[in-house]
Amino acid sequence: MRSRDCTAFHKPEIELSHAAALWFWHIPALFDATLGNEWIHAAQHLSFFLSALLFWWSLFYARGRNAYGKGVLYVFTTGVHTGILGALLTLSSRLWYRAYANSSALWGLTPLEDQQLGGLIMWVPAGLVYLGAGLSLFSAWLRTSDSDGARRRYA
Repeated sequence: MRSRDCTAFHKPEIELSHAAALWFWHIPALFDATLGNEWIHAAQHLSFFLSALLFWWSLFYARGRNAYGKGVLYVFTTGVHTGILGALLTLSSRLWYRAYANSSALWGLTPLEDQQLGGLIMWVPAGLVYLGAGLSLFSAWLRTSDSDGARRRYA
């Protein structure tokens, strides 16, 4: 396969699988189940890892103007939906996960404060990672567009 062929790498299914894994495992009943069963917990982390690996690999392996443009779109939409999940956890006035009701005292936090801190970490620092990746892809997109335009002018 040629390196400029981005169709094999930018399929919406890859980006949707990453989003589905993230949202699916944050459903309170499922999240609590992961903490009570090592196999479910391992499945959760494996799905996070594999879907993220495919997501990031699809963004940075493909080359070409169309690939970078799609990458910018996918990073933007992923940053938005993960930011929404982080904001929901941060701004919630009730505890989502019963399993954490008794574990946050070790850190001097209430269970709700612990959840809100976790949501804030998902929202802000992770959002900065998506912003950086999006800017990197956007920069590559512009460079590719400039070089493609220059080649057309000189051809």
